[in-house]
Amino acid sequence: MRERTGRNDGPEIDAWNRALGVPLGSYWCGSYQAGIQRLCGLPVPNGAAGSYNWFKNAGRTYYIRDRRGTLDSLRVGHVVGFYYTNLGRIGHIGRAVALGKPLRAGRPPRGYYVNAGNTGSGGGRDGGGVRVVYYPAYSIYAGANWLYT
Repeated sequence: MRERTGRNDGPEIDAWNRALGVPLGSYWCGSYQAGIQRLCGLPVPNGAAGSYNWFKNAGRTYYIRDRRGTLDSLRVGHVVGFYYTNLGRIGHIGRAVALGKPLRAGRPPRGYYVNAGNTGSGGGRDGGGVRVVYYPAYSIYAGANWLYT
């Protein structure tokens, strides 16, 4: 799925943003994740279009770098957040779809394959489509489980 003109637009993107009540042309990584959740009959947080809102629920958020938990709890299907210093907050969200290989048996993976909307081919928060990108573990700032009602 790709943006129509490169300006956060297209039939699917507009539908996801409309469903969440955000202006057309808005960043849409959170809207994309909400669309997936709703398609599966799963809940979404209030303000789901804002990527940071997926990590405000203490009961679902098990990892925030240097504040809570470990990334070892990350499983396929969980959402992950990426922190942007220039924003001072989580500015991008994706969903773990596969674990990378560990360095040694019995060790945590060194990275994760993440499916995200509004992503460029190398990752990032302002790309032109839906992609699966490999992210090293150190780049993941937060993890949450939204796979239950």
